[in-house]
Amino acid sequence: MIVVQIGRLAEQLGVHRNTIRNWIRSGRLPARRVPGKRYLVDEEEFIKLCHAYGLDASALQIRRVSAASSPLSEAEENWDAETVLIPRSQGPRLLVQGVSVCLTCGSCAGVCPIAGVDDWDPRKVVRMAVLGLEEDLVAASWPWKCTLCAKCEQACPMGVDITGLIMAVRAARERDKVPGALHKGVVTMMETGNNLGIPREDFVACCEAVAQELAEEECPGFQVPLDVKGARLLVTVNSKEPFAEPRGMKHWWKIFYAAGESWTIPTENWDGVQWGAYTGDDEAVRLGVGRIVEAMHRLQVEELLLPECGHAYYAVRMALNRWYAEESRRFRVLTLFDLLKDYIDKGRIQLRAQPFPVTATYHDPCHVTRKSAKAFGKAYDKEAREIVRRCCAEFVEMVPNREDAYCCGAGGGLAALPFHEERVFHGRHKAHQIRRTGAALVVTSCHNCRDQILKSLRKEYDLSVEVKLLWELVAEALIVPPNARQGEII
Repeated sequence: MIVVQIGRLAEQLGVHRNTIRNWIRSGRLPARRVPGKRYLVDEEEFIKLCHAYGLDASALQIRRVSAASSPLSEAEENWDAETVLIPRSQGPRLLVQGVSVCLTCGSCAGVCPIAGVDDWDPRKVVRMAVLGLEEDLVAASWPWKCTLCAKCEQACPMGVDITGLIMAVRAARERDKVPGALHKGVVTMMETGNNLGIPREDFVACCEAVAQELAEEECPGFQVPLDVKGARLLVTVNSKEPFAEPRGMKHWWKIFYAAGESWTIPTENWDGVQWGAYTGDDEAVRLGVGRIVEAMHRLQVEELLLPECGHAYYAVRMALNRWYAEESRRFRVLTLFDLLKDYIDKGRIQLRAQPFPVTATYHDPCHVTRKSAKAFGKAYDKEAREIVRRCCAEFVEMVPNREDAYCCGAGGGLAALPFHEERVFHGRHKAHQIRRTGAALVVTSCHNCRDQILKSLRKEYDLSVEVKLLWELVAEALIVPPNARQGEII
């Protein structure tokens, strides 16, 4: 057996670290995760894989250990298990699997944008868990001020699952003591199929009214395809749009129209938002995602698109992997990046020949970059930048960016929680990044990020920028061909 670290191994092999992650997650490279961001790998299998990809494994500096005499303790053997809180009645102290390897180095606190708020930081959370102070942890408000951006995990030399710990703390709180509107939204979703309790008839009427407006303005003959069986694509909706920004739905609909896409929206359980993923309510997430799976089967759809609300793609895909692995093999889950890039690269949509004369920058949402890279082995950062460059005359990067980017400050459910001052304070790094670019336009691919920058950071930090969603930018740059027509079901 050999012990490897993904980053170091990738550097020695001359490949990206996500390549190594993908090998492990796909099973091509059998490996078992151990503390310190390391993996135990069968040396023979590793050499075979290197030969298959034409990589030279002979000169690698690797550490070999005997599988039979591996020095891992029992706690380390179970380290990769889900982070859970064990009630005090089952032991003298709180048991949180994996956190006991914490070195107390403070790397997590050093990168956390809200370290010091309420005199708390990620290291304090971890140490309190190790010391069995679960009652104080569950009662504290700081874990709810955390955006779950995972920069702390990225910095941790031991790979402690800090966001998993914070989610376990949130899950342990009594539901009637969950702050803000989050739990109310979860209950409403379980009862009505969407977080805001919009009745079916109102949702249908809203969609039809917006569709008529789009048909009159830009897309002749357009009709919104509701509950259409056999479409290629099922599209979920962020409940915020029909409730507060119904015209925002036109951006995607215009793109589908120009692409001649075959798509549909279910008239029940159409909400892709999973607030239970913020409150630690596994049963709610399982129910919500199960309804999406049921809609895929009922409508006989091949692919699922989750237009991003801030966490929909990440939360739904995690739930599919956890509870619906067998069912989800019958359909494909798309990201908005996959779909837009495919439309552009294959010529299914045409963008204006002359890009908009504006300097743009791109904000990386945590869930589709840093967190998706860790969970799925793929960060969606390159695709978004290619699309922005196609639409805008000049592009400039924020620093740091991609997997190292700062959170906007509204993630983790914070946008719906009563901690406005902390949310704005959290976003100070992002505001300073935006100002330093000199860009006039900030593009992002998350509703929460858009709202945080547009409605909070612009005002509080005096930023003179426009803010657009990626698909909004594409819709504005789109040339609708005169012969475009509604996609047909094949």
